[in-house]
Amino acid sequence: MRHDDILLFDVTPHHDMRTPAKSDGHGFWGIRWPLLPAVLLATAVLLAPLVATVVTSVIQDAGPANYWHVLTDEEVWQALLHNAGWLMLALVVCALGFGLAWLARDAGPRLRVLLLTVLGLPSVTSPLTAGAAFRLIFDTDPHRGVVNALLPDRVLFIGPGWIWLVLGLAFVWQWTGLAFLVFHVGLANISANLLRVGRVFGAGRLRRMRTVVIPALFPTAALVMLIVLTAAVRVFDLVLVGAPGAVQSRVDVVGLFWWRHRDVLGDGQASALAVLLSALAVTVALLVLWRLRRDWPETGQRWQERRPPVTGRPRWRLRVMSAVVTVLWAFPFVVLLLTSFRDPVAAATSGWWTGGYGLDSYGEALGDGSFAGALGATALRALLVAVVVVAVAMPAAYALTHERLSLRARRIVTAVAVVLAVLPPQVLAVPLGKVLGTSLGNVVVLGSVHAALVLPLGVLLLRNAFMSVPRPAVLRPFTEGRSAMTQVLAESGPAVVAVAVLSSVLVWNDLVIGLLLNWPAADQAPLLLLQQARYFTTSAGGLAAQGVMMTVVPVLLLLGTGRWLVRGLTQGVHR
Repeated sequence: MRHDDILLFDVTPHHDMRTPAKSDGHGFWGIRWPLLPAVLLATAVLLAPLVATVVTSVIQDAGPANYWHVLTDEEVWQALLHNAGWLMLALVVCALGFGLAWLARDAGPRLRVLLLTVLGLPSVTSPLTAGAAFRLIFDTDPHRGVVNALLPDRVLFIGPGWIWLVLGLAFVWQWTGLAFLVFHVGLANISANLLRVGRVFGAGRLRRMRTVVIPALFPTAALVMLIVLTAAVRVFDLVLVGAPGAVQSRVDVVGLFWWRHRDVLGDGQASALAVLLSALAVTVALLVLWRLRRDWPETGQRWQERRPPVTGRPRWRLRVMSAVVTVLWAFPFVVLLLTSFRDPVAAATSGWWTGGYGLDSYGEALGDGSFAGALGATALRALLVAVVVVAVAMPAAYALTHERLSLRARRIVTAVAVVLAVLPPQVLAVPLGKVLGTSLGNVVVLGSVHAALVLPLGVLLLRNAFMSVPRPAVLRPFTEGRSAMTQVLAESGPAVVAVAVLSSVLVWNDLVIGLLLNWPAADQAPLLLLQQARYFTTSAGGLAAQGVMMTVVPVLLLLGTGRWLVRGLTQGVHR
């Protein structure tokens, strides 16, 4: 941002609603206790295994030369380049979400709910399910795949070129909604004063967007960028299911390559590769932090005047865009649902448009009771993790917003939380597996690993919301005999709900942790879904049925908590 652009943003009138900056005299040691549970859990499950992996990478096998052997491997370089491509795609997803939000910024209540629902549902869908749905759509057999059925003379083979289109579309479909949600709510609540001052300074529409609108949205939008970029670095399930086995080696990413070749590489080179993957993820996180050095929400601003709706824009364009987006984003769900209601033999030999409907695929999926039992066990683990994450993240996030903790200390701890939030599970898997061993089959032990991985993101989201609580709301409890933390939590209720929902959905959909730490296991629904996907063509009906059942729970959770979830994820923007 140029100097005059910074001035343009800074002179915009806004109100300082920060909590009091005065210390109550307890100092840092009086506030360390709320951080203690989070620090202990993160140290035991994240930091200690990370250090162990780094040490192993430089003392085992060839020592420091492990990194040289890994970096001179052509397959590793290819996988690293593929990961870089996924990062570029993540930026495209964020830009697309912002573009759709900008076009829909004046949508009425009905269109707004429609777009938020249609775009938001894929965000809670498992990457396994997303990969299966898009593979059904782009099946190479024109008798089964709808795209090839529309191109009977030019069969679209899922080869090295087209497979990237399929996987990329699945990733865009899954993550655009999250970016749209935050940007849409943020644009709807930007102060009219921001845009008015921009016009006074003679800024054009594009410059106002770049220097006024985007900086106003960035603090919370940065967390969304972090989530999407982390999904790109960790991409695993989508490639594993979405790409046929014959071409998977050509679309390999570092995480998958590590999983396939860990035993061949040996402890030293496997650890070195895991560290390199972590370095890639941390670099992305630090770039976001660098951008946040000025825009991180330390002020807790509350915009006093919202931008009035623009009434002169043609409404038909918005309706057309909404219709196109609805059709495109609903289509994968429709294909998955229709396939699930077909006879298994019909689903394996023909497309969903040829008939053969019934409930036999669901009977096949639930026949032996193992998948139903796995759904129950997965739900129990998701609930346990949600409770633990909320209970541990709330006091930790409050400590990071408290005036008794210096600004420098808060920034250091926040930076550590960002780094831990993006760590790939591969860098933790080997040390955790050696220490915990068979106890990883215990729901509490495996749940603790899940909770530790989700905890940093939960702390960041709650901290963002807590920082937005205005000064009068925090001062009020002192006259009513309640603690400031109680009032902050009451004001940030939607954010607490958002963290609970996010934690449970991430655990419900997780494949990687179970695959790396608890394979084979019959009590995790994603693992059973993966086993079904290995026989994709012959088990398309049962796979679709299991995918639908896996999707129903997070979708119902999203619909049931939708308003709270939207407010919680965007609380740092519109408060």
